[in-house]
Amino acid sequence: MKSYAILCKLSNIKYALVANFKRNRFIYFLALFLSILGLITGIFVAIKCGVTLSTLTNYNICLYSNSELVTFSYFFIRLLSYTCFLLILAVCSLTVYLVPVGLILITYRAYLVGFNCFLLIMLFGVSGAITSILIIFPIQIIITVLFIIYFTLMINRAEQKRKFGCFNMSFLKIFMIFFMILTLLNLIETILLIVLNASVICPL
Repeated sequence: MKSYAILCKLSNIKYALVANFKRNRFIYFLALFLSILGLITGIFVAIKCGVTLSTLTNYNICLYSNSELVTFSYFFIRLLSYTCFLLILAVCSLTVYLVPVGLILITYRAYLVGFNCFLLIMLFGVSGAITSILIIFPIQIIITVLFIIYFTLMINRAEQKRKFGCFNMSFLKIFMIFFMILTLLNLIETILLIVLNASVICPL
């Protein structure tokens, strides 16, 4: 019975996500387009900025040598960053006038992913490429997609609250689902960076 209930819940979540995508195709495509644009822009800016190890302190990158391992303190710093970002996106979803602000923030975050990842490749060569391509880039892309889905769900929630006075999922439930997924991804990223002992991006 428990397994059947879990399957029903998973089916309901899948149905809700598919219905949400069909109903908000424009927002999804716009957010994805802006995120890709931000990502590409970040890569080109990293190529042209001419950063070296001596000027690196001016940028949002932390360096770690073999003797300076990544610690779990960065797990909590990133956790705070993601939590604040979720709350800010929730506020931006409350009115149509703030929706563009949310899209700009998501775009800027994608820009930082492209900028920081490519900067690591330029500065550290093979080790930077391994860190960026195999760990940071894929996890941060997944997180960006999750932020887009979360923001769209929050926009729908705000619209239905204005029209009908209710929504089938509470703010706390939506927030906690995405918070737990982001925490898991954050934990995986932190462990991989500690194990591989590579250079790491500061909280995005």
